[in-house]
Amino acid sequence: MISPDQRAALLDRLARVAPERREALRRTLGEKQGVAGPLSTGQERLWFLSRFDPADTSYHVPWCVWLRGPVRPELLAAAFTRIAGRHEVLRTRFRMTGAGPRQFVLPPGPVPLERGELLGDPAPPVDAFVNRPFDLEVEPPWRVALLRVNDRHMLLCIVLHHIAADGWALDVLMRELAECYAAGAEGREPELPELPLAYTAYAAAERERDTGPQVAFLAERLAGVPFLDLPADRPRPARWTGRGAAVRFQVPGETVRGLERFSRRERCTPFMVLMAAFQATLGAVAGQEDFCVGVPVAGRSKDEYAPIIGSFANTLAVRADLSGNPGPVELAKRVRKTVIAAMTRADTPYEKVIAALRLPRDLSRLPLCQAMFALQNTPQDDMLRPDIGDLSAEFYPGPGSRYTKAEVAVQMWPLGDGLAGILDYSADLFTEPAMRSLAERFTETIGAFTYPA
Repeated sequence: MISPDQRAALLDRLARVAPERREALRRTLGEKQGVAGPLSTGQERLWFLSRFDPADTSYHVPWCVWLRGPVRPELLAAAFTRIAGRHEVLRTRFRMTGAGPRQFVLPPGPVPLERGELLGDPAPPVDAFVNRPFDLEVEPPWRVALLRVNDRHMLLCIVLHHIAADGWALDVLMRELAECYAAGAEGREPELPELPLAYTAYAAAERERDTGPQVAFLAERLAGVPFLDLPADRPRPARWTGRGAAVRFQVPGETVRGLERFSRRERCTPFMVLMAAFQATLGAVAGQEDFCVGVPVAGRSKDEYAPIIGSFANTLAVRADLSGNPGPVELAKRVRKTVIAAMTRADTPYEKVIAALRLPRDLSRLPLCQAMFALQNTPQDDMLRPDIGDLSAEFYPGPGSRYTKAEVAVQMWPLGDGLAGILDYSADLFTEPAMRSLAERFTETIGAFTYPA
């Protein structure tokens, strides 16, 4: 892989190129041949965020796996090239034009596979690779690297920018990679589903869709919601930086079984009950009855979206109502009602809801949702098929991003018979001991939303 010093020197040289020569270079690289299209609403927000803080890597989607067996790098490179040829968003550049930001789809071409030797702890080189910012104007919104221990043991690292992919898209990518690599090794054509439409067609249709009634409904429900104001350990910076850190936690199987019994009896999903416990935890710590928690959703409401790599994910704002100090049963009922109302409007762009609310401008905070919560239904390892051709693959969690999408953001997933979780948090505001305490308080609160066998 290119070293940080080499990359910095290259970027410095590019920055000093005269504008007319820089434009000529872009044309040489093929951007003039690219087919231009509008950005989806979500893409546009991510594009503005990348321009606001180019060093922010909170919207990087990494995936790293150990490969064991006779690894053939040329087949991996060919597989990634085949995938990029199918999915136009992986060949896209994002530029400002007179008509606003546009995405330019370039013709298919080889996907470079960065190579390196792995002589010790993989965390430092993976951290550098994952947290290397993208220049969305001049480079693809994804990159891949292969770090070699020996010819039968290598670490494959993939990083996509969220402007081009979401968690669902990562699953599509890994499944296509397994099939393309196996097909190359066996000397046959890969068996891949036909793509019913291009991502740019989705983006154009999404921009034109009339969501006025849904936006008005959600804006009315969210009007006047205050900021979540958790007690901070450090003074709030004048401008949100997204600089983050994380702590991990687990919920034991016995507690999860009790939560599932509670869910069935109270006619809630486990997600709703965990959301209720999270709201109760945040409310108790902040001393608030009213605030919002953001929930990421897949945003793939049509079957034709399923096989496409792209950024479809949306965010729902779920308003907490802790008035009157509700017990677990009452709070779960409130959350169920609020979540159902939001989920039936899951395709309503979050950005349009924020615009309709006309929130006061505050650069020190994220708009509307200062907390996020997500529950993944499958173990992290299951996103990857166990084999890629004749190679075995094992998930490597890596060091993660140095940034966070919210002041506090919890993601949970199955682990054995229990649940694992990670709490990302703003390192500008909170210390690690305080966030470990918050995670412990959350897991204790989950215990109140359980029924015995």
